[in-house]
Amino acid sequence: MNKFYIRTALFLLSIFAYANNEALAAEPVPEEDTKTESNRPYSTPEEIYAKNKHLLCANPNETINADKLMNEAVTHLENHIKDKDSYEFCKWNPTDNITFYRKKHEGKTIVQRINFQYFHTNKYDEIINMLWDPALANDFNNGSVQRKIARVYNPNLVMIQQRYKSSSVGREKYFYALAAKFDISEEKTIIVMTSANINDGYPSKKEYKNKIIENANLFKTQINSEDDIRNKKLKKTFVNIVGYLIEKKGVCVDITYLESIDGHTSKYQELIIENALNKFFHYRKYKLCKFLER
Repeated sequence: MNKFYIRTALFLLSIFAYANNEALAAEPVPEEDTKTESNRPYSTPEEIYAKNKHLLCANPNETINADKLMNEAVTHLENHIKDKDSYEFCKWNPTDNITFYRKKHEGKTIVQRINFQYFHTNKYDEIINMLWDPALANDFNNGSVQRKIARVYNPNLVMIQQRYKSSSVGREKYFYALAAKFDISEEKTIIVMTSANINDGYPSKKEYKNKIIENANLFKTQINSEDDIRNKKLKKTFVNIVGYLIEKKGVCVDITYLESIDGHTSKYQELIIENALNKFFHYRKYKLCKFLER
């Protein structure tokens, strides 16, 4: 083959390659799944467990006792939520579809109960995942909140450490608590937290006791805390019981929040939770659930 034909062949090949590349570039890129990890505002329980699996408790007896305690805690939470006689009605906001009650357990321990209803049951699983994700605790609590997992017992049972500060002034507080998620049925889930007899090295002569779940005081364990806790730079508080009951009711997701923390009483908690629901789910747009069912 002479040089002329070689040059012609190479020229035609270069044109073909160029045209082929242009055609490939013009092809539409397949759309990525919108429910990727980067787009989701929360981690799933499976992802949270995998991330913290290195904190798995090595003591099988402690795991058994933790599971036993939290099964009792979920019963306490449900009983306090369903109690219709002991609470004092504090507030009903028809515009925001929120009811707020308060009582004193055995005449002295403050318990707060707040109820919300959200229209759209298809958000049920997402709401549960957000409430369980420790990284989102700051969105669902007043002030500045940092929550982390300190120990893992199983995917639905952990020990958490929470640090929080209600305002720019005042001392930062903290607590350790066991936290558990119970999928009671396809339409009912309970998330509950309670503090137990956890030795975290905090130097104090005060005896910290659970005033609602007495058996929590029998659960004993130790945890390696940070220097600022051991040096008493933070103030220790104690969770008697905190949690959520999430249920599908008709066309609504019914959310009830219960709180009793020794040394801390949340202010404006109903507004904080409402703002969080609105941030993620446009709560205010769909809060007329109660009136739609009538």
